[in-house]
Amino acid sequence: MSPFDVESAAVLAGQLGAPERNGAALIDAHMLSGDSINEMAVAESVKQHQKTYDLLAQKVTYKIGSKTAEGSRQKILLNDVSTVARHGEILAVVGPSGAGKSTFLDAISGRIDGSDLEGGFLVNGAPMDASFRRLSGYVMQDDQLYPLLSVRETLMFSARLRLPSSMSAAEKAARVEKTIAELGLASCADTRIGNESARGISGGEKRRVSIGVDLIHDPSVLFLDEPTSGLDSTAALNVVQTLHTMARARGRTIVLTIHQPSFRLLALIDRLLLLARGSPVYHGPTAGLGDHFRRFGRHVVAHVNQLEFALDVIEELEQSPEGIEPLVAFSRAQLEAAGPLARAAAAPSALGRPRADKFATSFASQLWVLCDRGARNTLRTKELFTARLVILCTSSFILGSLFFRIGYTPFGVQARVSYIIFVISSILFTSTQTLPVFLEERLIFVRETSRGAYRTSAFVVAQQLVYAPFFLLLAVAFCAISYFMVGMAAGTEPFLFFVLSVWLVLIVANTFVLFWGAVVPNVIRGNILVFYATAYFWLLSGFFTPLQTIPWYWIWAHYISTFKYPLEMLLENEFHAPGVTNRCFDGVNDGLVTPNCTLTPGDILGGLKAGGVHKWVNTGIYVAFFFAYSFFFYLMLLRQTNKTRK
Repeated sequence: MSPFDVESAAVLAGQLGAPERNGAALIDAHMLSGDSINEMAVAESVKQHQKTYDLLAQKVTYKIGSKTAEGSRQKILLNDVSTVARHGEILAVVGPSGAGKSTFLDAISGRIDGSDLEGGFLVNGAPMDASFRRLSGYVMQDDQLYPLLSVRETLMFSARLRLPSSMSAAEKAARVEKTIAELGLASCADTRIGNESARGISGGEKRRVSIGVDLIHDPSVLFLDEPTSGLDSTAALNVVQTLHTMARARGRTIVLTIHQPSFRLLALIDRLLLLARGSPVYHGPTAGLGDHFRRFGRHVVAHVNQLEFALDVIEELEQSPEGIEPLVAFSRAQLEAAGPLARAAAAPSALGRPRADKFATSFASQLWVLCDRGARNTLRTKELFTARLVILCTSSFILGSLFFRIGYTPFGVQARVSYIIFVISSILFTSTQTLPVFLEERLIFVRETSRGAYRTSAFVVAQQLVYAPFFLLLAVAFCAISYFMVGMAAGTEPFLFFVLSVWLVLIVANTFVLFWGAVVPNVIRGNILVFYATAYFWLLSGFFTPLQTIPWYWIWAHYISTFKYPLEMLLENEFHAPGVTNRCFDGVNDGLVTPNCTLTPGDILGGLKAGGVHKWVNTGIYVAFFFAYSFFFYLMLLRQTNKTRK
C-alpha cells in the first residue's frame, strides 16, 4: 500500500468516529485497511472468474447545441474527464445536481454515440465497441419491472432470455435461486413486484430485483444510475452492501452515480469521481477526498461527512467571481502529478479484450419466452382481459336488443348497415385501451434490448401472437351474442366470415395503436393521434363522403383507411349471402326479388359503392394492413433500441 493510501485510509477511519467503528459489521473490514487486502481478494476471485474488465476514460468531452436568447451555442456537459474503473471495486460518480453524473454514466456505458464524444474509452486497453454493451449490465434509476410477475418469475424470465441455450432449465433455475440468495430476496421470492394500484415488494427489494435482472447473466461490468434514490437509509445501505459484495466476490467492475451518500455508504465505495459542472474536481480513493481538499486549502471539519464538505466547497466556489476553475485546475494538476491513470491503463492489457455474442439465445427461444411472459401479464391484467371482455359482451347485448330481429324492410337495410358500422367503429375507437399498458412495457423493452437481451423482431412477433387468441375470444363472444339477435344473414359461412372480419379489425386496430405507441412519448399524445387518425379514416372511408366527391389530394387517405375495407367486406358478406341475395327490401313484394322489387341487394351495395367489391380481396388487403403496421411498429421499436443519447 502506498503512503498516500495509508494516510487516506486513516483519514476516513478518523472521520467515521468511534460510533461508526463500533458498527463495523456493516462495513467490510478491508475498506479501512487499504488496497492490499482488496487486491488479494480480487486476485482470488479472478482465478475463479476470468471475465474481468477495467475501464479507462481518456479526456472525455461531450458538448451539445443549445439555443439561447443570444442565439445558438454549445453547452459543455462533460469537460476533459479522465478516470479509471477497476475490477473488484466500486467507482461512484458524485457531485451536485447538474454536475453531469448521469451523462458520464451514459457515456462510459456506451449509451452516447461515440462520434459525439471527444476523447474515448478503453476496455482492458482496447477501444470500447458495440459488444461491450451486451456483456455489461445497466440498471436505470427507475425500476422498470412487470408489476404482476413475482420476484422469482421476473428473474427466471431474465435468465431464460440472457443465459445461453446450452444451459439446461435446471441450471438456469439454479442461477436464479443463487441470485435471489445473493440479493437477499428469499423472503419475497414469490411475491409480485406490485405498483401503485397493487401492493407488492418494498422499494429496496424492488431496486435489488432491478439489479438482479441485469445480474442474472453474470455481467463483468455493472452500471447503476442512482441505485439508492428514493430509498430510506437502511434500504440504501442494503443495496450498496450487495454491490460491494458482488464487486469483491466476483471481481466485477461496478460504476454508479449517487447524490449524497452517508458515512456508511461512503465506506463501502472504493473510488470517487467528483464532478462539478461537467469537470472533474477529484478522482481517487474515497479515503483520499478529505486530504485532497486539505491540500487545496480547505480543511475538513472533524466528524463531518467529507463528501458533504466537498459539495459545500463546490457550491461556495460556484458563487464566487472565479467560480470552480481554481479547484478544477488544482485537481488536474494533482491527477497529472500522481499519474494513476497511466499505471491503470497498462495493467489491464493482460486481462484480454472483451468478447460477446450478439444474443444469448435463438429467435425461436426468445419468441417462446416472450410469448410466455406476455400471456401471463395479459391474463393477470384484469383491465385488459376481463374488463374488456365484459364491456364488449355488454355492448354486443345492447346492440342486439336495439336492432332485435330487424327483418327485410327499408328500415332493416338501414339497421343492418348501422349495425355493421357501429361494430367496426366501436372496435377502432376503443382500441386505445392497450396504449397505456404498452407504454409501460416499452420502457422495459428499451431497457432489455439496449443490453442485447432479445431481438426486436422477436418482441414484435410475440406481441401479435399473445394478443391474437385473446382477440379471437373477443370476436367470437361479441358475434355470438349480437349477430343472431339482430338477425343477420343466416348460415355458417356468413357468420364465420363475420367473426373473421371482426377478429381482423381487432388485430389491425391493436397493431395500429402499437405503432403509434412506439412513436409517441406519452399516453395523452398517443390517444390524441390515434383518435384523430381513426376519425379521419372513418370520414374518408367512402360511406360518409362518396369516393367521387373526395378531393384528389385526400384520395390516398381513402385507400389506407382502416374503415374502408372491413366495411365493404361486411356489407358484401351480408347482402350477397345465400338467402339474402334474392331478398327484396322494399317491404312490399313479400321479401323476394321480383320484377316489381324496387330495392334489391345489388341496389343497396351499389348505393353504398360496395357493389364491385370481392370480400376475400378486401380480406387480403386488410391482412396486408396488419403486416404493414407490424413492420412500421418494428421499425419504430428498432429506432428505440438503437437510440443513443444525442
